[in-house]
Amino acid sequence: MTRTRFRYIRTFAMTVLFVAQLAWLKYTRFLRGARQERAASRLYTRQARRFVRFAITMGGLIVKLGQFMSVRIDLLPKEYIDELSQLQDSLPPVPTPRIIATIEAELSHPLRRLYGSFDPTPLAAASLGQVHRATLPDGTAVAVKVLRPGIEQLVTTDLRSLRAVLRLVNRWLHIDKYTDLSVLDADFTATFTNELDYQLEGRNAEAFQRNCLLNPHVDIPKIYWDWSTKRVLTMEFMDGIRIDDLAGIDAAGIDRPTLATNLGGLFFQMVLTDGFYHADPHPGNVLVRSDGVIQLIDFGMVGSVTAATRAEYERLVLGLVRRDAVGIVRSLKALHFLGPGADTARLTEMIEPYIDAIVGDVANFYTGRSIVDSVMSGHVSLTIDPAALTEIQQFIYTQPITLPGQTTFLGKALITVIGLTLRLDPAMDLIGTATPYVTGDSPFQVVYELLEKAGRDGFDLVKGMVPTARHLMSVATKLDDGTLEVELSRSVERRLAEGQKRQTRTIVRLILGCTAVLTAVQLRRR
Repeated sequence: MTRTRFRYIRTFAMTVLFVAQLAWLKYTRFLRGARQERAASRLYTRQARRFVRFAITMGGLIVKLGQFMSVRIDLLPKEYIDELSQLQDSLPPVPTPRIIATIEAELSHPLRRLYGSFDPTPLAAASLGQVHRATLPDGTAVAVKVLRPGIEQLVTTDLRSLRAVLRLVNRWLHIDKYTDLSVLDADFTATFTNELDYQLEGRNAEAFQRNCLLNPHVDIPKIYWDWSTKRVLTMEFMDGIRIDDLAGIDAAGIDRPTLATNLGGLFFQMVLTDGFYHADPHPGNVLVRSDGVIQLIDFGMVGSVTAATRAEYERLVLGLVRRDAVGIVRSLKALHFLGPGADTARLTEMIEPYIDAIVGDVANFYTGRSIVDSVMSGHVSLTIDPAALTEIQQFIYTQPITLPGQTTFLGKALITVIGLTLRLDPAMDLIGTATPYVTGDSPFQVVYELLEKAGRDGFDLVKGMVPTARHLMSVATKLDDGTLEVELSRSVERRLAEGQKRQTRTIVRLILGCTAVLTAVQLRRR
């Protein structure tokens, strides 16, 4: 049996086993009574530990899947979260001689000529690559990220396994009614394939640098392109505190609520303002500098949101803020969470009387027990009237609820950030944090708009200068050949004066815009 087939069969068999165990736990709940919670906890722990051992042994996208699920505090029980967190940065490293051989082959020089120093002990061993600390010849501290040898073949095999698992689960649960599996498969394939290209990751990092230039609460590492290729990425070294190291954050004197607000605001800026977001903000990729500035690293997994979709998300957040049932349902329809044929009028009519309770209950899922944990134990606690809830549920089951394409990683990133912010500050108002980014009150949006206007004015000025220059050349020609008769009437003088005033105002706006940019850069440096 080939290694590829063996990997495929093991992955498929473990999936079947886990699904069967969870089904047995659910359907035998009435036999255990009060012992149900203890039985569920034991099963979750056994499954999670088995998956961690399996992922560490197999590597590749199996680890990525574990990392993906380790932050789903809304979905997985605590036992799973505790065990899967081991997969963040504690994988067996690739032997250093193989890493050095990859670097030398990619950069076409011996290691001693490339770096002033190179630590053979990896800083982190991740699913697709590992990171070593080094210095450039001039002494600059850098982190060198190297792709694991042979990882491309493992990713190809695991993507095939994932498709098989999706088909299996679809046969049991008919999930194709709720999402387009071909789009989901395309999302996973594109995202994980892009992670194998470190040059693309470097360009992603520089895009985030540009987007976050005016945000003083975030720092993005510099990329050193002369020491980077598709399989090797050399970047500025960052040694902040992990965002989930609460003891370290407290010891540094960093205010947790402020940090939580800055982290949430950063994510909302990425999605609602920039349309380009970090799709893998797990704790190993989010650090905190001693002065409280957030350091983002690892830009292999990113996502984008179109301008039209951003506008709808803004309207959805505003609907949640205003408890506007009509607006919420309209946005869900526009975002394709409600498929064709959905009875939006009836849904609005049913939820409108209970909109405060519904929004509050959804928010509470992130601070209380996970959804799966609550359902398995039969302890789903809601503030909405039970009879009304039953009616709403029965109606929703008849509606075409779907998961739009390209929302898989956005949802995962959102859940991750929510979990991190609420761990820092359980009392944080998530909707309130998002509000400035949909109302235009964010200081960063104000500056963006100022710079955009200055840019437009500058472009208009350049456009105006071109015909003016042509006109001056024509005048010079006429003066030279004696055919120009100059007669400045009062009306001509008035037009010239008005034109001069307009150009003066334009220049002043440009100066103000440039001043805003320089001020922002200075603040960021401080």
